Amino acid sequence: MTARQATTTRAVALAGALALPYIAVKSYWAAGGRAGLADGFELAGEFERNGAPEALVWLERHGVDFTAVLALAGLAVAAALVLPFGRRIPARLLLVPAGAGALLAAYGTLTALVALAGNGGRGPVTGWVVPAGTGAFVGIGTALAAAAWSRLRRDDRPVTV
Repeated sequence: MTARQATTTRAVALAGALALPYIAVKSYWAAGGRAGLADGFELAGEFERNGAPEALVWLERHGVDFTAVLALAGLAVAAALVLPFGRRIPARLLLVPAGAGALLAAYGTLTALVALAGNGGRGPVTGWVVPAGTGAFVGIGTALAAAAWSRLRRDDRPVTV
């Protein structure tokens, strides 16, 4: 591994670490935890009202938050782009979802700006949850963008065993 690849790997790990509080809190909520949620707010009910597929509502009601699963999947794609095991996977299978996921960095930044502008203190979550969410979006998006860029810049021949 070159020095540049090692730096990228560390940067991807650091950016990905920003997602861990989000994954933890969303998993906690799916398991029935209430800390950070406004009184009477229910995630599965919110998914239902917003037209989420019944399967996602069912998962939420049974302790699995699909956004936490997607966050983990994004981190797995970023890891596959920078770590040796991922060289066995054709680049195009990783770069397409990485490119789409990289947009999360912009989404997280915009979410942070809206949160800083304020919403009058009203909303379904308490103030400490917003930094966890925006950090996760920026972290996952940045990790995917850096990992994809790194994979595009290096030799893309698959590793054989």
